[in-house]
Amino acid sequence: MILKGLDHNFQGDRLKLARIIRGLTLEEVSKELDISHQSISKYETGKSIPGTEIILQLSRLLGFSPSFFYIKDDKELLPQTSHFFRSGAAVPKKYKEQVKGKIQLIAYLTDFFESKLKIPQFLMPPIANKSKVFSQIDFEKIDELAVEFRSFLGLGNGPISNMTLLCEKIGVIVSFASLEHEKIDACTVFYNNRPFVILNEDRISSVRIRFNIAHELGHILLHSFYNDKEINEKSKHKRMEQEANRFASSFLMPESSFMSELSASGLDYLLILKQHWKASIQAIIYRAEELGAFSTDYALYLRQQVSRKKWRIFEPLDDLIPIERPTLFKQAFNLFIHKYGFSLDEILFNTGLKENELKKICSVVLDNNEAKKLSNNFTINIVNFPGHKI
Repeated sequence: MILKGLDHNFQGDRLKLARIIRGLTLEEVSKELDISHQSISKYETGKSIPGTEIILQLSRLLGFSPSFFYIKDDKELLPQTSHFFRSGAAVPKKYKEQVKGKIQLIAYLTDFFESKLKIPQFLMPPIANKSKVFSQIDFEKIDELAVEFRSFLGLGNGPISNMTLLCEKIGVIVSFASLEHEKIDACTVFYNNRPFVILNEDRISSVRIRFNIAHELGHILLHSFYNDKEINEKSKHKRMEQEANRFASSFLMPESSFMSELSASGLDYLLILKQHWKASIQAIIYRAEELGAFSTDYALYLRQQVSRKKWRIFEPLDDLIPIERPTLFKQAFNLFIHKYGFSLDEILFNTGLKENELKKICSVVLDNNEAKKLSNNFTINIVNFPGHKI
């Protein structure tokens, strides 16, 4: 079964995307295949078309099926907003471009599944900052926006049970991938009026991942309308990161309910709060300090204790609180198999992905025969999400 999109002509932009995703330069591809880098460049720009044998070599080297290079989209898939990178330090451009390519691949896969399925659409809520010109947002205002957003979603003031599922239900595509550079935690960008958030799968702490997701939601609501120039200016970018952190803190731990639970403040009690709110001890200390529940001196004392116990990287309970992994693509994959009668091979051909990569993205561990044995009573929770307000 072939869906629309496959073209008889080689698509050079797909070759470039594949090369960037694998983190290879023109020179590195040239060396591996013993072809001039000028020829590779011509293939990517459409000035020349590679022969069958070269296409097979490119396929093997880059880890995509040959069909990947022939998929032509009805509309050119381009990012609509700047890319927001959550990173701990300056990251070389090469790795950022690689992450951008991986998000674009996820956007292509989403487009493929949407050819048959209705995935929740994201609508920017009215409380979002729609200004195109950067202006600092007061932290108190950000607290108010976080409360309003919770109310908008009907969440109440308690802990959020699953941040990843929440995002998927409101039309935000969340995916996990190896982001190659250890300093990159996450990245967010819009395609087709939908936010895509990619998270570093090497971050093994659920509570840190939850904070990263909430941080990215902060960027979506507060900074999506800024242009590249605004975002890339160092001082402005630093402030945006602070604002997104404040939003994440406020959204995960709303003042009205969080403050009432700070009756005790030793690390043992903070561990109890960690399990309840699914937030790191360090995030809890930060939140208590910004709300005035902890003095600056006492917050410093607690951070020093955290350092002495060597909890800065890995805290107690980090290995016990489950990581909230995406489920949308897994459900979409199963619907393609069960409802629409696609075989695994047909999905691979139509996406151009190799089996291992598709299964990893979709969190699928079954082979084609095993998948067909699954119950036909499968339902997709995300598509049928009741009370969807955004």
